[in-house]
Amino acid sequence: MKKYKYISLYIFLGLLIFDTLNLKLSGPGGRGNYLPTEPLSWTEILENLPRSIIAYLIIALSFYLIMKVVVKNNIKFQAKTSKREEDKVYSSPNTHECRICGCYSDNFPWGEDGRSPTFQLCPCCGVQFGKEDLTLESIKEYRDKWRSKGGEWFAKNEKHEEWDMDVQMKNIPDGFR
Repeated sequence: MKKYKYISLYIFLGLLIFDTLNLKLSGPGGRGNYLPTEPLSWTEILENLPRSIIAYLIIALSFYLIMKVVVKNNIKFQAKTSKREEDKVYSSPNTHECRICGCYSDNFPWGEDGRSPTFQLCPCCGVQFGKEDLTLESIKEYRDKWRSKGGEWFAKNEKHEEWDMDVQMKNIPDGFR
């Protein structure tokens, strides 16, 4: 955002130049001083500028303040986004197990590279891969909620008859327990 550092100065100077040329070509009050025989002198132009300079300073200052707020908010957003990226955890490549409950999936919940979530739902705990299991904190929080509800299956028709939560939880990939 440093390239916009002097934009309010450029706006001020541009408006000042525009007003100066306007006075030079049309005369004070816009009375139509188009004839080259009666042009305004530069001293007359400078005498007529002070009223407009104040308005231009106000415009340039307000634009400067707006840009300052926009840049500040952009920096905060970038810091928040980069922090979110730093907290993100990835799976080992070719991992089929859910990070929350350890349920085996035919697909790779986080892709073959362990970094590309599929955003599908786990049939056991119902987590959406890549959304609710982005950080270790969110993984543990989701797991605690799921276990407090008794470990109910999200897709009840896919639950195995001999299913045991504690045995399945041992399949949770290392680093996500």
